[in-house]
Amino acid sequence: MKPRHAILILGGLGCSAWGFLYRPFPLPGDDPMLDLVLYHTPNFYSWIVWWYYLAPAAAVIVGGLILISVWRVWFSSWDVGIPNIAMLPRWPLSPDKDPGPAIVVGEVHHPVKTVESRNPRWLVIPERGLYTGVAIFGAVGSGKTSACMRPFAEQILSWKASDRQRRAAGLVLEVKGDFCHDIRRILAEAGREDDYIELGMEGRWQWNPLSATWLDSYSLAYTISSLLNQLFGKGKEPFWQQAYTNLVRWIIELYRVFPGEWVTLQQVYHCAIDKELFAAKIQEAEAYVRDLREGIVWTDNNSLTSNMEVLDDWKWDLNTHENAYCTDYNPAVEARLKELQIEYKIEWAESIRVEEIRRRVEAVNRWYQHDWGMIDNKIRSSIVEGISVFLSIFDLPDVARVFCPPPPATTASTPQQDEQPGLGMSIRQSLPPLDELIESGKVLALNMPAGTNPALARAVGVMLKNAWLQSLLRRPAQMKDAPDKYFRPAVFICDEYQAFASVGEDDPSGDEKSFALTRQCRCIPIVATQSISSLRSVLGSSEAWRTLLQTLRTRIFLSLSDEASAQTASALCGQVAKIKPSYTITESSRKSEVSMLSAQAGGIAGSVGASKSFREQREAVFQPREFALLSNCQAICLPYDGARSLPATRVYLKPHYLPRSLPYWRAKAEGKI
Repeated sequence: MKPRHAILILGGLGCSAWGFLYRPFPLPGDDPMLDLVLYHTPNFYSWIVWWYYLAPAAAVIVGGLILISVWRVWFSSWDVGIPNIAMLPRWPLSPDKDPGPAIVVGEVHHPVKTVESRNPRWLVIPERGLYTGVAIFGAVGSGKTSACMRPFAEQILSWKASDRQRRAAGLVLEVKGDFCHDIRRILAEAGREDDYIELGMEGRWQWNPLSATWLDSYSLAYTISSLLNQLFGKGKEPFWQQAYTNLVRWIIELYRVFPGEWVTLQQVYHCAIDKELFAAKIQEAEAYVRDLREGIVWTDNNSLTSNMEVLDDWKWDLNTHENAYCTDYNPAVEARLKELQIEYKIEWAESIRVEEIRRRVEAVNRWYQHDWGMIDNKIRSSIVEGISVFLSIFDLPDVARVFCPPPPATTASTPQQDEQPGLGMSIRQSLPPLDELIESGKVLALNMPAGTNPALARAVGVMLKNAWLQSLLRRPAQMKDAPDKYFRPAVFICDEYQAFASVGEDDPSGDEKSFALTRQCRCIPIVATQSISSLRSVLGSSEAWRTLLQTLRTRIFLSLSDEASAQTASALCGQVAKIKPSYTITESSRKSEVSMLSAQAGGIAGSVGASKSFREQREAVFQPREFALLSNCQAICLPYDGARSLPATRVYLKPHYLPRSLPYWRAKAEGKI
């Protein structure tokens, strides 16, 4: 109820109360006419009494409503310049009390028109809606980062910030380099500064894109060949992508034969371009398998205890019955024991694992001899050249130090030190496995501005995104095995998403396939791009962008500068049925003739008729032109709450640099937007 209506009702009730106290209804015997009515129709007499007391209230309320209506019709223009005294409702989120993460998109006034409402409300996307993805589209300078990406990241990353078991993990990708600093500041304000991990050329972390040992070699090779197509274009002939995949796959399989199963993109590049190195590596693998045996190394308790400092690189188990320690056989263990002159014994045993490794080496040799070796030299050179264009990036010293590190065991025992100009000696550490980062609530940010090396930034960003999402896709099986365990939400935040987008179309990889499964994995994708056309330009001329767009159910459209994106956005917002009137005017006359003097048509007598009809016509809720006319921090949102799609509505965003209690229209009037 509005304040003016409440005042009218209270005024009317006050008038009725005044009449009841100071002008009471005549008592029986005071008025003969009323006595006659009371005698013949007591019910009607009761109505007269009630109306006597309610008439002042009705008169005040009806008269007040008439005056308000007259004022709004004839004098509403006088209100121009009077500030809106209505305030925004209370902020709907509480980071410490809410059971799940949610985001406030902004204020909602009139759902369609650009007018201010005295009773605005908040547009909130609940937890279930976040798991289905949020896509933000806006031209340069429309406020994507300041009014969407940063406020949304702050709301999600501050949820349950003090709870180490529930707070959200995250991956942040961007191309400008400044958004990573904003994420770090958000985490620091939430008391989560230790959860921030930054991967970049000048950082202290190293990451091997091929370190996911739980992925088979074909999947890793397919990711690299797909990335080649996205970077340099996909040809009409599928042979080349198949050849790239096959070559990289068998090189990865060859290196995985050795202990640790460690392989880097630099090693793949060296092996691909150097046929002598390739052949020597196969011979090394054959020699390794020839002498490979499964066994257990035993040594006495006293010898191990006195030399534990130099033998703690391996896991030793105590056998209380024999008072001795044992560990799995490794040539390095045997060499260390011989060096220390410690007595030991080995129990040999043939196992299935040794036989499997032996067959893998045979498979690699078989492919090398009867497939790769039988290809024409020119075709083989073309395959190597096609893949070396991409892999050669990782052979540069500064890139190899970060993305082609040595095995973690070597890094842990002897940290790698790099001397950088002006920075002295810096110690680099291997990045922990991505699934461990997710389950421990870490926020990983890739800080590689595209202005320095666009190809490397896109390649590393796509590989990191794919590896992070693949780690999350393992969650459904883990959730089934541990139904009582709480799996924290994980947010994927990507600004300028067109630089990292990838689709698989008929291939098994691609963002559209990963995002389609994010709800069950408790992943929250939030991506921002300049327009729908920018996505189409990087994803090719196919319709794969539509498949990707439909996996992001909540869409937020800021100001769009190209017509194609505005047309698509208007179509996505839907249509509404409207009744349109049409008029028909007819004129007729008898003995019509043309005047010879004035050359005008006329007649003796005539008649004029007019008719009016109505028909239903469907129009777009928001015309394409409206998307181009949106001001900064204004948007048209297609929200999805996790259960149903809500109608398209205008929303006024809340930039991070303004107080949440400051209404949009007041901020605009004060020049703060």
